[in-house]
Amino acid sequence: MFLTRIFLNPRRRGCRELISSRQRLHAAVLGCFPRGALDAAEEGRLLWRLDGSGAARASRRATGGRAHEALTLYVSSPVPMDPSLIVETAGYATDEGITVRDTSGFLDALRPGQRWGFRITVNPTFRDTKQRNGKGKKKTLAHVTIAQQTQWLLDRTEANGFSILTSREIGGDLPVLEDEAGERVDGANLVVDCVGRGIEKFQHDGTYVTIQMATFQGVLEVRDPARLRACLVGGMGRSKAYGCGLMTLARP
Repeated sequence: MFLTRIFLNPRRRGCRELISSRQRLHAAVLGCFPRGALDAAEEGRLLWRLDGSGAARASRRATGGRAHEALTLYVSSPVPMDPSLIVETAGYATDEGITVRDTSGFLDALRPGQRWGFRITVNPTFRDTKQRNGKGKKKTLAHVTIAQQTQWLLDRTEANGFSILTSREIGGDLPVLEDEAGERVDGANLVVDCVGRGIEKFQHDGTYVTIQMATFQGVLEVRDPARLRACLVGGMGRSKAYGCGLMTLARP
């Protein structure tokens, strides 16, 4: 697997046009690979994520002031990509503007008990048993509050091979906290924050699509390396083609 990081230049017209549509950005990322190259991969799939303060807002209002905030495109792929098209139209023509890493060794070295800082953008959804779509199936709806979206992530940690740590488990100086009953709860809070939210709307095959996105970052501990590996190479949740599901790890 390969992880590519591309710094985008929001002052360039090509960048603003690119991030104005997630469909356009998806097509640009897909165009960085030879036809059929991704289909032949034995493990993993193509995933990408657009990072930056206000990235979701910038992608909707690419010509506004927020489009000038720093933006970073991460792409995870089973084969190396050729990012020249994106770099030439929307990036920086410098050696520091792009980084490519072979992550196979990192994935092989995952072990229970390791702790990593993580970041992920997800599309938290649920099936409503009371509502049906045109085909008679349960309708897929989006979680809309931070509490709902955070719980969606917490409900999927075990299945994806990790747990989110509490501040007590990490250690260090902790503030004195009490619950409503006056009981000390120092360090009981989970080390995870919702650092960004956004809504993307577009038309696909004659149908209007709405993606409710939430970006989380925090500290995790590896529980099951095989499951976590599957999450890292295959993504989490829905809307992977549109920039959701890619989890990246770094030293906490």
